Amino acid sequence: MARQADSGGGPHITNTAVDCTADYLIQIGILRGDLNLTLRVEPPPPDDDAPLATAERRLARSLLHRWRAEADAWDMTDPEPLPVRWTPSRRVASAGEYMPAGSGTDTIAGAFLMLRPRRRLVVLGSAGSGKTVLSVLLTLELLARRLTQGEDDVPIPLVLSLESWDTRRQSLTEWLVDRLRQDHPGLPPVDGVHPARRLVDDRRVLPVLDGLDELPPHRRAEVLDALNAGLGSEADAVLVSRTAEYGHLDQEGKGLRHATVIESLPLRPADVANYLRRAQPPARTAAWSRLLETLQKEPSAPVSWALTSPLMVWLVRRSYEQHPADPRELVDRKRFPTRAAVEAHLLDRIVPAAFPPRPPDPGRLHPPRAWDAERADAWLSYLALLLSRREESELAWWRLYAAPLPRLLALPALLATGILLSLVIKAGMSGYAESAPLGDLSVTTAVTGGIIFAAIARSVTASWFGQRLTEPRRSANPLLFIHALRSLDRHARVGPLVRLATLAGGPALIVLLLSLYVFVTPNPVLVWFSVGGVLPVLLMIVYAAPADTVDAATPDELLRGERSALVTTLTMVAPLIGAGVGAFFGLSGGSWGWGAAVGAWAGASATLVLLSPWSRWILAKCSLAATGRVPWSLMAFLKDARAAGLLQLSGGTYRFRNHRIQERLAERYAQERGTASPNSEPPPVPALADSRDFTVEHTADHYRLRGRSRRLSLAHWTVLGPLMAVFVVRLSVTGQWQDPASWLVLVFWPFIGTVITVTGFLMPRRRLELELTRDGVTSVIGRRQRSYEWRHVERITVRRAVVRGRDVPSYVLQVRLLAGARRPPRRSRLGEGWYFVLPLGSSSSVDPQLAAALADFAGVRWTSPSVDR
Repeated sequence: MARQADSGGGPHITNTAVDCTADYLIQIGILRGDLNLTLRVEPPPPDDDAPLATAERRLARSLLHRWRAEADAWDMTDPEPLPVRWTPSRRVASAGEYMPAGSGTDTIAGAFLMLRPRRRLVVLGSAGSGKTVLSVLLTLELLARRLTQGEDDVPIPLVLSLESWDTRRQSLTEWLVDRLRQDHPGLPPVDGVHPARRLVDDRRVLPVLDGLDELPPHRRAEVLDALNAGLGSEADAVLVSRTAEYGHLDQEGKGLRHATVIESLPLRPADVANYLRRAQPPARTAAWSRLLETLQKEPSAPVSWALTSPLMVWLVRRSYEQHPADPRELVDRKRFPTRAAVEAHLLDRIVPAAFPPRPPDPGRLHPPRAWDAERADAWLSYLALLLSRREESELAWWRLYAAPLPRLLALPALLATGILLSLVIKAGMSGYAESAPLGDLSVTTAVTGGIIFAAIARSVTASWFGQRLTEPRRSANPLLFIHALRSLDRHARVGPLVRLATLAGGPALIVLLLSLYVFVTPNPVLVWFSVGGVLPVLLMIVYAAPADTVDAATPDELLRGERSALVTTLTMVAPLIGAGVGAFFGLSGGSWGWGAAVGAWAGASATLVLLSPWSRWILAKCSLAATGRVPWSLMAFLKDARAAGLLQLSGGTYRFRNHRIQERLAERYAQERGTASPNSEPPPVPALADSRDFTVEHTADHYRLRGRSRRLSLAHWTVLGPLMAVFVVRLSVTGQWQDPASWLVLVFWPFIGTVITVTGFLMPRRRLELELTRDGVTSVIGRRQRSYEWRHVERITVRRAVVRGRDVPSYVLQVRLLAGARRPPRRSRLGEGWYFVLPLGSSSSVDPQLAAALADFAGVRWTSPSVDR
């Protein structure tokens, strides 16, 4: 406080307050004189959630753009959302809050957000009834509310296919985090790291899970158990499934806990008529009038019944939106007397409608390709036939190699390419051959050494990753060694002790061998083995791990990753093999070390390229395209087919938008070419009781099958096949193909395999028994007996045998045991948690009496192979 004299003679009082609070000023009370304040504005406290909110908005915008594109491809919202309706399920009881019947995206989004205390919704429906459409529209509405209406408390819906979740390897949280990292790598970081973990842990994302009904029956229960455990008591989720499959799980007590269950209803013909009336071009009003009138006035007509499915509504709109297509033909009851006839006709028209002839836009830098509709139909039909015959739904580019034509051309193509490479190597190393003491033999020796060491590295890597070298490899950055090690550990199929011994003992062995060379004995073999043998194997394991095919964003990314991995092995593994061979010859006192290194590098590179998934893909694409089965630009065509609404992405693979499209295309392709339809019923299997080789005893308490069977050894072909491929590479690349005697190698390995198979078949018949009781199942094969108690068995079915990670063309009765059950000996293991019971031969068909006995004694554990497709 300061006193001064004012003009009146009195003191002038000035009060100054510095560094105090408002409370202090209020406590001062009544002041005399002026009050001077020094204000200091404190910055607001930092908002720790601001970076996370930014990541949320970026994720929501990305998902909104993606699902708007999906909705546009299916015409879900143009000119307005499809009039999909729902009702509380009458066949599956709800364990959550009641949700009234309704229709429209805004209504279902509002009703979902009103669910308390937790938002768990199960959307059921039959095939093509609109359950997936309903889930997509719900996703779009939730995203729109968050981004355009400012409802920040609305969770971000994340639509995922349950096929990509390995519940035995990942928890729900880890799976969601991995998918966010894989599918959205560009999200802004939070605290310096990707925000996926924070988004999941803080429950900012809503899992919308589809494809439960497309899983094998045993996996459905596993997924729901893991889902219930991952959600806990408070987390939210949306689950989409067919009614029958989910209802069966719910009856077993495996349903989603605390969930509200609704079912999508068929579309009303009158609603479909109004929707199509708004969607049709004005110039086509006359062409559509007859169909729309039928929908309004004749709801029981075949076409009216057919158009109660959103799939068929989309098909009819796409098929008849342009002249000269005339939708009035659908009203003709003589031509289309049933609903099935209408649906088959629409399915036949979908591919031409998806690829209409359009002139390219000269103003665009990269206009879309104009595919011929007739050829596109043939290409997609062939791909559908391949999938149906393999009983699959996912179209993976690396599995096209399994088509009949590429497999038939594999050996000739390998020989031809190897011979061309041998001519290139011979021309490039002609100077080295002239100066080498052994001439051309020196070149052959160096190239052979590179081939052998590359084959060893590849074989060890295949064993490490469970024989998955036919799958694409992840993109490998040589500079990110620690990241590569994490991926190596995640995909390994060997035990932890083997991993530790290899990763710790391998470098130690290299140091030991080089130390022995430097300090003990200068033997060049030590350098050769360490640099050209052990080190390439370690790098091959680290940088050649299989990719996460189910978690990949697109198939193109998997293809780019495979090319990147191939380049990495050619620039890191092959040069080390060459350096090892060159060091051996150079340190041995010769002057041809550099030439030997180049030759070994060439041989190793040829082996790694010719036996890679990329070379199989090139062979499959070129052979199928040359014969007109697929287009030359296959990946671009599949991408355009997805944009046209025919395909959809499923991890790193494509799949047909609806399984009925795949079935119809495959059936029509088979009929046009006079082959057996993939959906036709197999011929009846004769009863074992009628066979003279087997006797059957069947009572109320047990079923016993006794007999003798010949051996049909096929498992050894999984080993002889890769060996033969390596020897073919050596024969062709080294130039030994010029020696007629060397061609005997092409006969030797098939001869050995045939001898083993024939020898096994001619040996005395082995004892074969199977006994089913109320307690369990027992099998006897020769002198070996296997027993499994039903209380330890989760499932029993017929599956293809898997030997050393490879499918064998033989079917086996197998069991999957419950967690905690005692594990049988190693020789009974078949991989993926399955155990051997009884061999059944080359067909998956089961004797009717045996199937009936399995259903009786195993109960719900038994799954017919026809159901497990």
